[in-house]
Amino acid sequence: MFDSLTKSSGDHYITFAGNERGKVLGTGNITLNSQFNCSKVLLVDTLGYNLLSISQLCDSGFNCLFTNEGVSVIRRNDDSVAFKSVLKRKLYLVDFSQEKAQLDTCLVAKSSLGWLWHRRLAHVEMRNHNKLLKGDHILGLTNVSFEKNRVCSACQAGKQVGVPHPSKSIVTTIKPFELLHMDLFGPVAYISIGGNKYGFVIVDDYFHFT
Repeated sequence: MFDSLTKSSGDHYITFAGNERGKVLGTGNITLNSQFNCSKVLLVDTLGYNLLSISQLCDSGFNCLFTNEGVSVIRRNDDSVAFKSVLKRKLYLVDFSQEKAQLDTCLVAKSSLGWLWHRRLAHVEMRNHNKLLKGDHILGLTNVSFEKNRVCSACQAGKQVGVPHPSKSIVTTIKPFELLHMDLFGPVAYISIGGNKYGFVIVDDYFHFT
């Protein structure tokens, strides 16, 4: 149940009723449901039940309302209910398995191995991938199907070109910075002195200063 667990350094024990002791094996955090988690939870050897300390819940900002039917644990800051338990055989029991913990969702974009190698090999066309595969030119590239069943968004963006501006014989602007022509190019084959591979060109339409 632990999300994280740090092993205990040294011998630490918890004393039970009857002067029996259980060794503390470690301390960690547990996510009980989507809205409640416990920190600094002790993992105790020979302890057969998961116990919640009322005093520690109160110290953590919760109020506990006990009745003859169960107990409600309420957040002190907004009066919302963190969880409830029922009374059975003089014990207050809570079942956190009824509501599965909804942790932070990791959104994964799945792709076939063919498209994965397409990105790894600088977006080479699929037919060229098949030639490399048949010639056994790439180590570790086996049993991969290169099928062009969709459009690669990066390849599509790279092949897009802007419409050229119409030619002008006269200057229509009347002051500097009224109209700027800008273009970004790169990466270039030779790196500049400053270590740059891309260039950003700005041309003023009024006096053609670049």
